[in-house]
Amino acid sequence: MNIHLIKYFLLIGLFSLITYAGDNQKARLVVKINGLKNDQGTVKVALCNSPENYKDDRSPYKAAIIEIRNNQAIAVFDNLQAGNYAIKAFHDENNNDDFDTNFLGIPEEDYGFSNNVKGLFGPPSWNAAKFILNKNDQVIEINFK
Repeated sequence: MNIHLIKYFLLIGLFSLITYAGDNQKARLVVKINGLKNDQGTVKVALCNSPENYKDDRSPYKAAIIEIRNNQAIAVFDNLQAGNYAIKAFHDENNNDDFDTNFLGIPEEDYGFSNNVKGLFGPPSWNAAKFILNKNDQVIEINFK
């Protein structure tokens, strides 16, 4: 009787470990930036996981500075939890670490957002740019303008 009880609890414990490991599985996100006009400079990519850090240009959830090859740039973010994310990126053509605009605030460097959404008089909203990360290896493509 005691052996059956021990086996039962071991099976319950093993099932709990398998379920726990599955719930905490980490995902990889690949961000492909297309439509760059040249290979000069770098692309700055901000991965945001909340409306708050999406609005804050200096404090994204994760960030990457990526090289450009053949008018394309690819960023990889590993060990992400499933959930809502949004991406914003720009081509820092002169490598000054700023998104350059003219005196009217009109961008002078190319940029893009997840879902390839556009904003009207500013960046698109979090709700427009957000997507659900729900695969182990998910690819997002952003076309620069």
